[in-house]
Amino acid sequence: MESTPLASGAIGTVGTGEPPPDRQSMAIAALLDQIGRRADAAAWATGLHPAQWSALRYFSRAGAEARTVAAFAAFVGASLGTSWQTVKALIGKGYVTSNKMPGRGKVLRIDLTQKGRQRIADDPLAEIGRAVAQLDPTLRITLIEAAEGVLRRLPARGVAASAEEETAPGEVEAERPRPSIHPVPLASDLTPTETEDAGEAVIGFFPRGGRVSAPE
Repeated sequence: MESTPLASGAIGTVGTGEPPPDRQSMAIAALLDQIGRRADAAAWATGLHPAQWSALRYFSRAGAEARTVAAFAAFVGASLGTSWQTVKALIGKGYVTSNKMPGRGKVLRIDLTQKGRQRIADDPLAEIGRAVAQLDPTLRITLIEAAEGVLRRLPARGVAASAEEETAPGEVEAERPRPSIHPVPLASDLTPTETEDAGEAVIGFFPRGGRVSAPE
């Protein structure tokens, strides 16, 4: 898609038929992009791809029933094939293992190894987390609500229908993500009890040990 500057200074997208965002909205998008680039740069500096860090975070915090490649693919908006490549890389590095889930046929559950748990303790995203922690609590709540609002309005991408028929490594059948379920479980989706028990209601992550409503 080609972007073109408009007379007002806003940016329009050619061929979409959608009204262009205003300059303030584009400025906010640029700030979010800067934060994302900082996170990616910190990830690369550790020797792992940003996608591999995303996978480690997801599998370290998702409930047992949600620790599958299909659920991870839906969470990040990637195809099953791409997500499997990320998981295979982590298996090769000794950070995660894959085991069949009882009662789920050939579906695999992805678990962190001891090496993986040690690695996630040095998550480069913590640098941004520490910066957020310095904000006023009221501002942090506003930031959560704003970020969730943006995520809910973004179009789902990457999980193509053709990916549903892909097979996992070792001739293990891949699950089929349910398109009716929002790909990103947000902090506001958690009940107060779950949030209190987890003690870490982070945007986009399931609470540790909490109820899971991820794709099956």
